[in-house]
Amino acid sequence: MIRCILFFFLCVCSAVAEPTLILTEASLALRIHEQNPDLKAARWKIQEALGKWQQAGRPSRPRVDWQWEQTPDMREGQVKLGMSRSFPITQRLTWEKEISKSSLEAAEWEIRRAEQELITEARLIFIQALALKSRRQCMVAQQVEAEAFAEEVKKNQQRAEASALDAAQAKLDAASLLIEQKQLDAQEVALFTSLKKLLGMQPADTISAGGELPALHDAASGNISQRADYQQALREVLRARNTVQCELASRFDDLEAGVYLSGMRMEDAPQGYRSDVMLGFQLSIPLPFWDDNSGNIAAAKAGVERREREAQAIISQAQNEASGATAEMREWKKLDQQITGELLPLAEEQLKLAQQAYAGGQGELATIFRARAQKRQLTLARIDARSSYHQSRIRSESARAAQP
Repeated sequence: MIRCILFFFLCVCSAVAEPTLILTEASLALRIHEQNPDLKAARWKIQEALGKWQQAGRPSRPRVDWQWEQTPDMREGQVKLGMSRSFPITQRLTWEKEISKSSLEAAEWEIRRAEQELITEARLIFIQALALKSRRQCMVAQQVEAEAFAEEVKKNQQRAEASALDAAQAKLDAASLLIEQKQLDAQEVALFTSLKKLLGMQPADTISAGGELPALHDAASGNISQRADYQQALREVLRARNTVQCELASRFDDLEAGVYLSGMRMEDAPQGYRSDVMLGFQLSIPLPFWDDNSGNIAAAKAGVERREREAQAIISQAQNEASGATAEMREWKKLDQQITGELLPLAEEQLKLAQQAYAGGQGELATIFRARAQKRQLTLARIDARSSYHQSRIRSESARAAQP
C-alpha cells in the first residue's frame, strides 16, 4: 500500500513539474520580442509620442467673452457677448505637426534599436552557453578515460606492477576533472540567469542550450544604413530641421480676431431711456509685430549640425566595429584550423606513445599526465576559438544590421 502511495506521489510530482525549455539561437529573437519586460515598458514610449503627434498642430480653440456693466441705480447698463480666436499667419502649426511626427518615428526606431541590442546580447550569451556545453562534454570524455586509466593502474598496483603513488596520482587526476566540471556548472548557472532575464522568464524556470557550436560559417550580409540607431539618428536630424522651420515661423505672433454682439440701455434726456443693439468685429495685433527670434533659431540650427554629425559618427563606428569583428573572425578561424589540423593530431600521437612506453615499462606516469593535459588544453582552446569566432560573427552581423 505504501509503495502504491509513493508511486502515485512521484507521478503527480512529475506531472506538475515544469518542463525544461530548450533554447536555440533562432528562437531567441521571438522570445525577446514577446516577453522581455524592459522592451514591453519601452514600447509605451511609442504610445506617448503617438499621443503628442495627434495633439500637435491643432489651432487654438475659440473663446467666448461675456461682459456686463451696470450703473449703481440699475437704470443704465450694457451687455456684451463675443467670440474670438487666434489665427497663425505662418505655417507654425504645420511644422509643429511635422516635429511630432519625426519624434514618433524616432521613438519607433529607438525601440527597434533596443530590441536589436537585447537580441545581440542574448545571442552572445547563448554562444557562451554552447561553448560551456562543449567543454563539459570534453571534460566528461576526459574523465571517463582518466577513471579507466586509474582503474588500470590500481590493478597493476595489486599485481605489484605499479606503485601506490602512481595509483593515487591517477585517481587524483581523474578527480580534478570532476572539479573542473563543477566550475563549469557554476558558470552555466550565471549565464542562464542572465539569459532568463533577457527572455522575461521567471527565476524558477529551467532552460538549456540546444544543439552544438555551429560550423565556422561566414557572417550574414547586411546594410549598415539600415541600423536602427542610424535610422533613429536620421529621424532626429529631420526633427531638428523641422524645429528650425518652426522657429523661423515663430517670428510672427498669432493674430486674434473676433465678433461680438452688444446691447445697452442708456438715458436719452429729455426723451427718456432707450435701448441699442450693436454688432462689431475686433482684431488684436501684437506689438512689435515682427520678432527676429534669433536666439532660438541659432540654437535650432546648431541642433541640426549636432544631429547630422552624430549620424555620421554612428556609420563610422559601425564600419569600424564590422571591420574589427571580421578581422577577429579570420584570426580565430586560423587558430581553429591550426589546432584541428596540426596540434591536436600531434598531441594525440604523443599521448599514445606515452601510454605505450609506460605499458612497456619504459616511461613515467607523469609523462602520460602531461600528454593528457596538453590534449585537453588544445581541445578546450579549439572550443574557445570557435566560441570567439561566433561571438565575433554575431558582433559583425549586428554592426551591419544583418538578419541571421
